[in-house]
Amino acid sequence: MFFCFEKFMYFLVRFLYHPKVSFEDGVEREIKLDGPTVIVSNHISHVDGTVVSYLFRKYRPHNLAAKDRFEQGGFVGWYLTKAKCIPIDRKTLSTDWVRISVKTLTVDKQSIAIYPEGRHGHNREILPFHSGVTTIAAMTSCPLVMVYIDGPYRFGKRCRIMISNPFHLDPPTEGMTADYIGEQTEKLHERMLRLQGELIAKL
Repeated sequence: MFFCFEKFMYFLVRFLYHPKVSFEDGVEREIKLDGPTVIVSNHISHVDGTVVSYLFRKYRPHNLAAKDRFEQGGFVGWYLTKAKCIPIDRKTLSTDWVRISVKTLTVDKQSIAIYPEGRHGHNREILPFHSGVTTIAAMTSCPLVMVYIDGPYRFGKRCRIMISNPFHLDPPTEGMTADYIGEQTEKLHERMLRLQGELIAKL
């Protein structure tokens, strides 16, 4: 049942938003991941997870989502659970989501999609990144792929998206220190801003 519903959601994404994907190197091609990957997207709406899942549907990434949205129950809770999203508890200091994400990447050999701003930006604003994305990438040594979605979503307005080439964090010289995590997190934020600039220049 969920498989059919998922296909219907992907049809809606294609029908409503007509996503147009560009790549930062300017080469048009199919989206391809070479193994488990940390997909990093900006965050403009609750629709982002469905759009990213549509883009990477061949790989069925596990989206990270706020735990309180699971607890809403009803359709939202059902959908997030069936889609195998990973809950982030924003009300406590629990790091269970980090452990689950690492296991998903290293043991299950599946990709995850994370939205490190933690809340929605407005008017193309890209908020500062939380460091969880960097911690997970550093712990797993998995490649990252950045996704910039140019919003807002509007019916009939084509959704423009820029995707980076896969890359790795800079290797640490003194271990996974707080300074290293902070520096790498800032570099990810800067790379997202560059993707945004490249896409806007093409519009």
